[in-house]
Amino acid sequence: MADRLFANKLVAAGLSASLVISGCVPVITPGIPTVTVTRTGLTPEEEELRSRSQALQKTIIEGASLGAAAGAALSLANGGDNFWRNVAIGAAVGGLAGTYVASLQRNFASREDQLKQAISDVRATNAETNATLQVMRTVQARDLAELNELRTALAAGRTDAASLEARLSVARANLADMNGAIEGAQNRAGEFTQARDTMASEGETAEMDGELALLQDRIQQMRAVASELSQNV
Repeated sequence: MADRLFANKLVAAGLSASLVISGCVPVITPGIPTVTVTRTGLTPEEEELRSRSQALQKTIIEGASLGAAAGAALSLANGGDNFWRNVAIGAAVGGLAGTYVASLQRNFASREDQLKQAISDVRATNAETNATLQVMRTVQARDLAELNELRTALAAGRTDAASLEARLSVARANLADMNGAIEGAQNRAGEFTQARDTMASEGETAEMDGELALLQDRIQQMRAVASELSQNV
């Protein structure tokens, strides 16, 4: 899927601008009221969507930032010997901790510090989901516009079903990336909620509750974008 090639026949009138924006190369066939479009690879927005989807599908501790920090601390405690080896060991341990809560408890002694780290992490995820939501909207709008153009052209006999299906396959791949991002964001929300519930009895969680509410709102908006595209593919 790294290189998607397809040739679509699209109605020429009113479509040139959208083709240029989407990275397509129009070739007008003399005497025939159609445009043969060849598109190579992903658009920049689709590349970004795929990258962000893959990033969100990683668990919080798969980044191993907490484990790496613990490894660095271990190295300093040992006089700085084998610094990068200990960082690598710490990262591996962080990734194998089992749960985000366990990672927090292992790396931060007090509930206050654990909560601070959790709030920082959920804020980072909120920033990720916001950026992902924006690119999802861009990709979805383009998919819907070009699919509508193709369906209009097909109804008028100016393209064929195979051309529409080729464009649909691209939209479906984009939808899969959107759904992957949503699933990843929801899984992270679950991990954050578990951490919040663990710390609730010994610390003020109002700030984290606000961040979690924002995360769930973003996820709902992402679902709405994906749902609209799903209804059209």
